[in-house]
Amino acid sequence: MSRRERLAVLTDRWRIRRNDRRAADRPPADPAREALAASAFPFRSQSPAAYVADHGQDMIGFTYDDERYADPELDAWLVEVGRLLRARR
Repeated sequence: MSRRERLAVLTDRWRIRRNDRRAADRPPADPAREALAASAFPFRSQSPAAYVADHGQDMIGFTYDDERYADPELDAWLVEVGRLLRARR
């Protein structure tokens, strides 16, 4: 196995473990972050898939799905955007 292949295997294992932890234990977002997310993302008018198709190439370090949001629609939308972005890698 080449060094590049070994790194890819290790990276994939890390992503799986990180995703499992993220799903199990997301802390609540603070009010300022929740307000920013609600105003910055078109979660009421655009699907996560459409948003990722339009903007995914520019979203390198998406972390909005690391926290839970009080608005269940916003929370579900951000979780799906994160999932789609990770699947693109």
